[in-house]
Amino acid sequence: MKRVDYLGRYLYKWIILIFLVFALISVVFNVASYWRERQAYSEIIEQEQQNRIDYLSKTINNELIKLKVTARMVLKESSVQELYCKYDFMNSYEKDKLLEDIVNRCLEIDNLNFFVSASSFYLPEKGIRADRNGIEFTEDVYGFTNTYQTQELIIQQEGKAYIVEMSRKNYLKGWDADNILGIFVIELDTEMIQKELQLARVTEGDILFITGDESKRVLCQTGEAALEFMDEGGDGKIMLAGDAYELIEAADTGNFFRLYYLQDQTFLSHMAQKAVINILVFVGIIILVILGAIALFYVRVYHPLEILLVDAFEQIKKSNLAYRIPLPEKENVFANLYRNFNYMAERIDTLVSRELKQTILVNQADFKHLQAQINPHFMYNSYFLLYRMIKDGDREGSLLVCENLGKFFKYITRDSQESKSLAEEIEHARSYTVIQQFRHCNIIHVDFPELPEKFGYIEVPRLIIQPLMENVFKYVVNDLEDEGEVLIKVSYKETSEHLLICVENSGDIKDEQLEVIRERLTRQDEKEEITALVNISTRLDLFFNQRKSMTLCRSELGGLMVCLHLKM
Repeated sequence: MKRVDYLGRYLYKWIILIFLVFALISVVFNVASYWRERQAYSEIIEQEQQNRIDYLSKTINNELIKLKVTARMVLKESSVQELYCKYDFMNSYEKDKLLEDIVNRCLEIDNLNFFVSASSFYLPEKGIRADRNGIEFTEDVYGFTNTYQTQELIIQQEGKAYIVEMSRKNYLKGWDADNILGIFVIELDTEMIQKELQLARVTEGDILFITGDESKRVLCQTGEAALEFMDEGGDGKIMLAGDAYELIEAADTGNFFRLYYLQDQTFLSHMAQKAVINILVFVGIIILVILGAIALFYVRVYHPLEILLVDAFEQIKKSNLAYRIPLPEKENVFANLYRNFNYMAERIDTLVSRELKQTILVNQADFKHLQAQINPHFMYNSYFLLYRMIKDGDREGSLLVCENLGKFFKYITRDSQESKSLAEEIEHARSYTVIQQFRHCNIIHVDFPELPEKFGYIEVPRLIIQPLMENVFKYVVNDLEDEGEVLIKVSYKETSEHLLICVENSGDIKDEQLEVIRERLTRQDEKEEITALVNISTRLDLFFNQRKSMTLCRSELGGLMVCLHLKM
């Protein structure tokens, strides 16, 4: 017991030491990794975002340039020019035809560019407005002229953003209202532009916004942004509503707008908090793992070792060779150790007693069957039976008796092997039964079916079936009253691991007699005479290394049923 305690304490110390060293190294590694990764992560994100917004700015600018060129080309198309020059000289059909071409052109522009919300053509002098919905006459066609004079490429009006292109009557004059010949307006889809900006964010707190190139008015944004910092010029840390942001400005890739990116720096503090939480959680996990390891060690190692090294070997030391360690329900290393211990104890028990028991039982069996060989009563009855059958002229019957009598004596006298095949054992019992049937032809009926061929290979001890038949003739037939009959039935039944051979008779066995036989079969007192049933049961247990190789019960025929359990 002291040795087991010392082993437990030794293992406990090493487990705790290993986990503590591992925990310390892990904590130091996590702290160092956090500071290194924080700096690297910040630089990588900043560079990646710079590249990302440069690409986004270039993409949006290119699309807007295309729209600007498209608007300018529309004003120079033949249908528009013809409408300018010949409007007063055309009939209604010609006017409608040209205006319909312009309507279709607006529809085409609206459908081919996802940054376009709507496009419209104005003919101010005639009060005509055309878009994808059709043509209308209106006087309010000069709404864009004043803003157009600012020379901004994107015009804001009533919360909307537009690209406006105009043509003049006289290029020598300015952009006065009376000098405007035609106007083409493209309304930008700011929601679509905003979605593009949303995709460029790293965190939810990041802000992207677009300003006009000159006015710095916010045209589109993903969050509320203050523009005072724009006067500072250059990049730097910006504070908005108490939160820190890193300002990143897109490279100058166009003249339409400027794109700015405010990177939320709170994620760094979140990283710090997360790192601290991770360290605390990790330390907690280490502590729980240590406690769990100690508990697991006790349940899985210490306690099973205590059972094996203290309890089990103490029993063997006391010469209790029948002691067996109960096997756990789940398979593990100790289950295998317990199984090997039980096997060792069983082998020791077998080496001590099996050979002695086997020798005694075999000698007793040989002695009893030697008595049967020279039993004058059996021989006299057999020879008298032959004499009577020959005298009566029963040639076939006498030949059959002679054949089976020869097989019977050959099996028990000339073959000294301790085991035989089941087919040979059944054949020997059948020879004995045939002889006895001729002796008691009027009072005995035997149902002895052929053994299925697939079971003939099974190795069994010698003389386990014939003695059961002999017991029926000895205790049932001889005690039979006049005009009685006896039925003997042999049957075979296959289970998952055994072949059951059952021998039953139609005698009349009392409950008290059955219990006495069962008790003797279980007790097997060496001081008592070994009966045929006890002899067969013990030899089967030893031969197949199992228990309860024989079971007894009352037969449905009324007599005793003996079932032999032969391992396949």
